[in-house]
Amino acid sequence: MALKNKMALKVESRPELSPPAPTPMPLALLLRLRLPARASFFLVALTACGGKGAATPESTPAGASAASSTPTVAGDQGTAAAPGSSGASVSATAPHAPAPEPIASALPIDLGSKVPPFAHRAVSPDKVSTFARGAIPVPEGLASQVDPTLPFFAWEQVLPPRVVLTFPKHTGLDLYVLVFDGEVSIKGEDIAGKQKRLWRWNAGRVPGLGAMVESKEPTRAILVLVANTPSSSLGQAAAQGQKVGWTKRPAPVTLVEIDQQPDLAWGGGAYHARLGFEDGSASLGSLVASKTAPIAQHVHEHEWEILAILSGDGTLVRTVGGREDDTPIAAGTFASIAPGVPHAYRPAGSSPLVAVQVYLPPGPEQRFKRLAAGGN
Repeated sequence: MALKNKMALKVESRPELSPPAPTPMPLALLLRLRLPARASFFLVALTACGGKGAATPESTPAGASAASSTPTVAGDQGTAAAPGSSGASVSATAPHAPAPEPIASALPIDLGSKVPPFAHRAVSPDKVSTFARGAIPVPEGLASQVDPTLPFFAWEQVLPPRVVLTFPKHTGLDLYVLVFDGEVSIKGEDIAGKQKRLWRWNAGRVPGLGAMVESKEPTRAILVLVANTPSSSLGQAAAQGQKVGWTKRPAPVTLVEIDQQPDLAWGGGAYHARLGFEDGSASLGSLVASKTAPIAQHVHEHEWEILAILSGDGTLVRTVGGREDDTPIAAGTFASIAPGVPHAYRPAGSSPLVAVQVYLPPGPEQRFKRLAAGGN
């Protein structure tokens, strides 16, 4: 401190001279300093990204962390992170933390017997056809779980063999279906060939509802009902009253084989994404990360992120009002992140993350393409 004061006095006594620019401290020297673990982690991140942190210019709100040294992924931004609406990427890893281990890119096909029941779950009765009812049409028993202020509702649908779940027409709503075990057909009079067949890791999009989901064998699927008008909620869509029917479907019913889409890999093979639907009211795809792969804090300024966790063990960390909110993540759980909420994922290290990932509206998923190409 005394030396610093003397230097300061020396500079003040000779105003015509400017103090020399400080020489940047080499990263190797930083790593040899005996700094606390958190401080060392932060310094490495700053050095790796030019000292500007991991925040995306457009997306980091006040109070959000601006630097991150953890590789990120997950339909979000960040280093090994997701493609997305916001959030910058940082690929530096703290000196005391090894790089995430790689994981095979193939989507697992044995999840049917391994994924525990989701909290939001409807089980169709055996040999009985059922109907989604209500202003916000969902299967019986789920109406009380729907939050009408949100733009979506996600649940697990369990179908015995040869049963039908029918959805009424609704111009303000779209339905997304992903089968992770079993087989179904989506049927409708206006559907080409009268049906679209979905197997494991196939997804279907049904604009305007007005279709039947018929099981061919015991089936477990993730269904997501979304309001298809930008910035509207399910409640606002339901408020249309009787003006919800249609004579012509708003857009064709389409399907995609998620497991046959290009594998977008980054982070040395620790992260993998496959994109199914990339347009319409929402995007839908798969996200896989190894059991040691974290997701650095990032934010989507305008998009909701919805995750159906089929495998995983860790903590979702959301920062709201400057305070961290930790939520355990495991197979059989849904998680959602509102626009503008900084969030991160810390793996427990016991099982890889496998998730169905939805963005409402689409956008952040495009970043996976840039990451796979070596960008950020």
